[in-house]
Amino acid sequence: MSNLKEAREKLFQRRTELQSLMRIALGETAAPGYAARARMEDTTRIPLNEEYRVQLAPEFDAFASEVRKELAAKPELPHGEPLNSENVWLWGGPTPEWGGSMQPDTLVRNAAYFNAENGVYVYGATSEEMIARHAGMKKLLAMVTTTCRAPGQQPETNAECAEKLSRLSLKYPNIKGGMMDDMTAALDDVNDDKVEQVAAVNANLKKHNPALELYGVVYCHELGVKNFSALQPYLDGVNLWFWYQEELLEIEKYVTLCRENFPGKKVLMGLFLHDYGTADAGTMPELLLHQLSYARALLSEGKINGLVILGDREIIKWPEQAAAVKGFLAGK
Repeated sequence: MSNLKEAREKLFQRRTELQSLMRIALGETAAPGYAARARMEDTTRIPLNEEYRVQLAPEFDAFASEVRKELAAKPELPHGEPLNSENVWLWGGPTPEWGGSMQPDTLVRNAAYFNAENGVYVYGATSEEMIARHAGMKKLLAMVTTTCRAPGQQPETNAECAEKLSRLSLKYPNIKGGMMDDMTAALDDVNDDKVEQVAAVNANLKKHNPALELYGVVYCHELGVKNFSALQPYLDGVNLWFWYQEELLEIEKYVTLCRENFPGKKVLMGLFLHDYGTADAGTMPELLLHQLSYARALLSEGKINGLVILGDREIIKWPEQAAAVKGFLAGK
């Protein structure tokens, strides 16, 4: 067993133990000082566990040490394509979960932190009131399915929601398409029901505006495991996410696999400030900078079409990680 794998297993074991003892739900941890930051910046947020990250430190630090060794051995990347208003998106929207904000304009407010002009609006209602709040963003993708939607925010079916967005796009031309969160995450493989769902959403999304594009969230660990071929006629692109932060050590491998699984489709690469899969805590800043460097190189090579940062809620949850990303983007 490699040193990294052993350190990862010890970290995950400690995570599991602490979450059981502290009764922590997924995504509800934050860096120390979160409560004070929330009081100053956003009182709509629920309390999060700040002690968890402190107790996780020995195992996290051992894991991080092994990751740094792997990063040090990697070759330097060319500068590549600048990350700018054409290809950087911020993911967010009002939700009471995961330490999210309930401010209706949380995505717009927090996009300014990263100087991001494009948004992936999720969680909240797909209504004219909410879409109008995001009319100033350069490009907007909006949620069109109930999966991961905030409670009570989608009263209609997925197909009806997609058609509503299609109609709204005629009035709000910054709407460029729809996003299906966790499109196949709950499935062992793509089944007929899922194909029918995606086909219906696609048809309704393009009903009033054929130029709109449909994206689905896919995770690295799904690639090469599930058969996505039946979905390909109904997707214009995928949003690829690295659920386990150590997967970022093999970015090019997973992007290549994604392009093989979804030939000819656009690829938006997702960046998690919060590592949900391994530590349920902030992603190592070094890995985030590594991912950003790769994003520039892959954009230059035409292997991805953009970068999506998740998200608006993470800025005060993990200020060190957010600052690292902001600084990189400011330097282009």
